Amino acid sequence: MQADFIVRVAERSDVETLTTLIVNFRDFLGRDGPTESDIRASMVAQLRNTEVQAFIAFRGDIPIGYALVLFRYSHWANGLEATVNDLFVRENERGTGVGRQLIVQALTASTSRGCRLVTLSTNEMNVASNRIYESLGFSCYSTLWRGKQVYYRLPLPQTDA
Repeated sequence: MQADFIVRVAERSDVETLTTLIVNFRDFLGRDGPTESDIRASMVAQLRNTEVQAFIAFRGDIPIGYALVLFRYSHWANGLEATVNDLFVRENERGTGVGRQLIVQALTASTSRGCRLVTLSTNEMNVASNRIYESLGFSCYSTLWRGKQVYYRLPLPQTDA
């Protein structure tokens, strides 16, 4: 397994990098939209929002994946909750630990913000990602569309501040 990559928090100057990665994700999913310009506008807005945090993985200076996390108050969690909205790793980088490290960074950020819970959803056919989530302690709490969409949750340890 290669480990010569880094994961860092995205900055406002990373709009083009994230736009390219999200376009790659859209194309991988076989979708026509959103358009590249819509994705770019969305990323500009999201990177200004303190309730959104993106992480980008790089091998050298080449972006190879990203995760996008949304933070909000939830009465269901009785506190802050994080949702991993996107996780994408370029096909040639899958199986190298990039996806796992992106999720670990998302969990670290969620814990440091005081989140009580992290949630995400994925397709049941996304076996590699499902293995990552389950190995990190996520448990399936719901399915949709006869099991095709799987919902995971991970309660986070609480510290007394």
